[in-house]
Amino acid sequence: RADDIGLSVAHFAASFGFLPEFFDRWELADEDGWTAAHEAANSGHLPEGFDRWELADENGWTVAHEAAKSGHLPEGFDKWDLADGDGQTVAQAAAERAESSEDSEE
Repeated sequence: RADDIGLSVAHFAASFGFLPEFFDRWELADEDGWTAAHEAANSGHLPEGFDRWELADENGWTVAHEAAKSGHLPEGFDKWDLADGDGQTVAQAAAERAESSEDSEE
């Protein structure tokens, strides 16, 4: 069941870290392809051992990109060359986050 733009209960639960341990429907997406996994990555609630980094929205923005942009990549992450629909890599998304953090400290 989803709201007007396709966000499901799983999206809301993912944003607050309330998904059950056995949850495996990370591909549930809204009308723009934003998945429950994107939501969890954005809020820092992906489970340990998560391995669906390639899930992408309609623009090719992956869960890995969202985790990098939000500062929630796990230690040992190794898919830095994964590119979105515009060719931006996860490494570039992480670097942009670092730059914006430095700018806000000045």
